[in-house]
Amino acid sequence: MPEPELYNVLHIGPEHSSPMDRQLVREAKKARISKVILGLGGGLMLFAFFFMSQSVRGDIDTNEQQIESLIDEVGSLSQSNFNLQQQVTTQDAVLKSIADDFTGLGSAIEGGDNAEIATLFTNILQKFSESHDTSVLSTDVSLSESSDSTYDVLILGTNGSLTDTIMVASINDAKQKISLFSVPRDLYINGRKINGYYNAYGVDTLERMVESVTGLTIDNYVQVDLAGFVEVVDLLGGLDIYVDKAIYDGLYPNNKGGYDPFSIEVGQYHMSGTEALKYARSRESTSDFDRAARQQKILAALRTKLMQLDTVMEMKELTVLFQTGMSRTTTDLTILDIVSYYYDYQDYDLSTGFVLTSSNYLYSMINESGAYILLPKTGNYDEIHQVISDLVN
Repeated sequence: MPEPELYNVLHIGPEHSSPMDRQLVREAKKARISKVILGLGGGLMLFAFFFMSQSVRGDIDTNEQQIESLIDEVGSLSQSNFNLQQQVTTQDAVLKSIADDFTGLGSAIEGGDNAEIATLFTNILQKFSESHDTSVLSTDVSLSESSDSTYDVLILGTNGSLTDTIMVASINDAKQKISLFSVPRDLYINGRKINGYYNAYGVDTLERMVESVTGLTIDNYVQVDLAGFVEVVDLLGGLDIYVDKAIYDGLYPNNKGGYDPFSIEVGQYHMSGTEALKYARSRESTSDFDRAARQQKILAALRTKLMQLDTVMEMKELTVLFQTGMSRTTTDLTILDIVSYYYDYQDYDLSTGFVLTSSNYLYSMINESGAYILLPKTGNYDEIHQVISDLVN
């Protein structure tokens, strides 16, 4: 179809917006009473290894203030419905008991007493399970949802200054599903390829560009270094992945100025971290769109592997895995958020496979600088907004 005129100056979505407005949207979407109380219980399971137990009381006080502020804002919710003080008191007692068990668990790990480790950790899991049971909350809080009813996380895979992977994980609580989809790095918006915004202007600007393309409001981001990805996969013992399309890439870089040819046939594979990375990044014999689909498949396999972990028998390994992952990750999520969301969303259905491509809603061209770029076929992103809304809702 005809190319939209003035593509190189097409400006879709603001590059500057009020931080306060963006924060209010994010807070409105995440203001759920169960997350405030239950997130503390989930986070302590790993958080207690790294911080002093005194911080727990401070977090509870902070969350109590946030809930009181929420009550004032909503107005129609009565203070009595929350029974806040009783809930905080009960949760505080549970947290103190778990913290005491963690003290004993640390000593058992140092002493190598596997039987004591198993016993203490079983106790911790039981107490955590009880504290995480939403049936203990006496209230049935119904908050009006914002127009964007999903919780959306931007996932970036970087290799040095390059942003190789741009994905969005959109979580729909009402339908208990996670939709994972990819945005191609060659997408051209506001005079620049979208993958260039992270290195040139930072993650906040990249988030705004992704919001303009998708119509979603990005709540948080996670940026993972590819070298860290290899380490994490190897610590997990590898990933089981079915390859549905053969690949031969004679130009896969070896990071020494040369090439390390990579090939793989159709079939089921147990991949190491290095093999999984090659499978994710190879592009010479396939398209960038195929690569995006493979990256989604690898994230799904990584999620499956994490859900299979025996946390009681592999406590030391889990701690090393956690430390490695955090050392290679940049995010605006807290440890409490990450652990709480893991438990909240681990049973949600995961939908993968959707990629914006030149076969559906984009078209490709070479711009005046000789660069390969992708643009929306309709000249704007309205159609893509609707498609993604249908996908995640």
